[in-house]
Amino acid sequence: MSVESMKLLTIAGPLEQFDRVAAACIVDQEIHLESALRLMQDVRGLRPMNGGNPYAAPLHRGEELASRLGLPLSRVDGGQDWTADGLSAYFDALDGKIRGLNESRTQQLQAAEQSRNIISELERLRGISTDLNDLWNMTYARFRFGYFPRETYDSFADAIARREDVFFFPTNVEARRVYGVYFTTKNSHEQVDTFFNSLHFVRIRIESSPEGSVDEAVRDMDARAKAAEGEAQLLSDQLDALRQEEREKLLGAVTYLRYHKECCDVRRYAACSQEMFYLCGWVPADSAAALKEKLDAFQGLSCVLDDGTDVSGVTPPTKLKSGLLGKIFRPFLELYGLPAYNETDPSAFMALSYCLFFGIMFGDLGQGLGLALIGWFLWKRKGQWLGRIITCCGLAGAVFGCAYGSVFGFEDLLPGFKVLEDGNVMTILLLSVGLGVVMILLAMAINIKNGIRQRDFEKIFFGPNGAAGAVFYAGLILMAVLTLTGTVNLITPAYIIPVIVLPLAAMLLKEPLSKLLARDPSWKEIHPGELLGLGFFELFETLLSYLTNTLSFLRVGAYAIIHVGLMLVVRMMAGSGNLVVLALGNLFVMGFEGFLVGIQVLRLEFYELFSRFYSDGGIPYEPRRIDYTTRSAL
Repeated sequence: MSVESMKLLTIAGPLEQFDRVAAACIVDQEIHLESALRLMQDVRGLRPMNGGNPYAAPLHRGEELASRLGLPLSRVDGGQDWTADGLSAYFDALDGKIRGLNESRTQQLQAAEQSRNIISELERLRGISTDLNDLWNMTYARFRFGYFPRETYDSFADAIARREDVFFFPTNVEARRVYGVYFTTKNSHEQVDTFFNSLHFVRIRIESSPEGSVDEAVRDMDARAKAAEGEAQLLSDQLDALRQEEREKLLGAVTYLRYHKECCDVRRYAACSQEMFYLCGWVPADSAAALKEKLDAFQGLSCVLDDGTDVSGVTPPTKLKSGLLGKIFRPFLELYGLPAYNETDPSAFMALSYCLFFGIMFGDLGQGLGLALIGWFLWKRKGQWLGRIITCCGLAGAVFGCAYGSVFGFEDLLPGFKVLEDGNVMTILLLSVGLGVVMILLAMAINIKNGIRQRDFEKIFFGPNGAAGAVFYAGLILMAVLTLTGTVNLITPAYIIPVIVLPLAAMLLKEPLSKLLARDPSWKEIHPGELLGLGFFELFETLLSYLTNTLSFLRVGAYAIIHVGLMLVVRMMAGSGNLVVLALGNLFVMGFEGFLVGIQVLRLEFYELFSRFYSDGGIPYEPRRIDYTTRSAL
């Protein structure tokens, strides 16, 4: 549950060694770079290193060529030291091959599509037995092919038939359209075309002029289409061959460029003088010795390691080192924020408490195992991080289902704590509040631990979640429980003054007391009236939060009761054993209540617990590791 300790590494060396140092000791190593100019701003004569990256443009071009060839990016060590001219010539030649094959393939596909379109148009001319050559070459008549909307044709068929200057011949009658041809004289075709346009006649223009009968023309167009598609397939095969032939070389070039671009990008973090360069970065304490040993192999380098807590004006990055369960729930943690460097990593605490709350609220052996299987499927087959969390929650629900003796809503199959029997409803509600008290005290303990790490006396002693707040809260709960149960009457001055009054006074005077312990003379400047006025309202808000946060844990027991109630309704609807209703009811409860419980548990984590000790604001630890499977940023 801790954040890895960091050390600040400062490197200084001759300018001519910068590229070799960056390649060997910075890229793909355990170091999070910081701006050397910012950290060394008090040193005179420093300037940023020259900008610009000569590898960026050719890398972008290489990635584009890989995309056009359909090659997924990956690391391929080609073992070749490229020159700028060599890369440019290779990319030009490959670009020409790809462009030529793609253009030829596109032309063939367009030709095939055009032939298929003509075939679809000719199919509606099958009612005409005349040779098509005679239609295209008529001297004294005009020929038009197209279609009417069916309703229009039905309404105006008689009007068309009565005209003496046109002959319309339907070739294909469909539900919504009537296809056909009409013939008119050369002198009358303009008036006839206008008339047919007014009836919403849509003319179909056949791009080429097929010859022979309709059947012969269809066969000819089909042969042309197949020939063009065959040519397109041959060109596709050539592209596939080119892809396989050039894969190693092209990806090797992209890998070479990506690596050298990342090495060159290190210059953005460096500072330099006339003869020296300077680099600064954070290194995990466990990796510092190994990295320093690599740097010591270079002549003329100076390496200085400082502890993260000794460096002022800069915050070390946060690298979490929680266990497996903490890593599973880390996406939920990052929704709230990354812990600061000097904060406790709450991943494991969140994972355990989340599973505990979920299990109590969703206790059912059968449904829990079903939920776990769904989560496993989402994780293994779909690659979703939420699937692992659902799996853990489902297993927790199954464990508490054994404790409740509940299997798919049947309470009589296994022995256990029956939620709705013998006054157990009140018991589980009281236990929920007790669990809330324990969890809030644990959150206060984590806050005190954070205060010790941060040397913050207010967090340690005087804050509402420090020692004073913990003593007051625990003492008040203990007094209420023992007094109300008649065990011991603690409402006495000997108990109230040290356990209730003094902690309240410490919380009221937390600001001056904290500064006094820190030997900060500004505590004398605090105005008593302002302190007491603001302090009273803050104290009232604190007391109210103690009450509301504690009572909020009633939802843990309430959802356990609701779960049993929902399953009773499902069993009543199923009657004497309707398996379909039972199956659908269980699926509904698993989905609906699982979703609601997940949200409610997340609310408990964030509002009732995290708000007491977690201030987030951490800087992600980001060493310069190269992911060769993704495109580089421009």
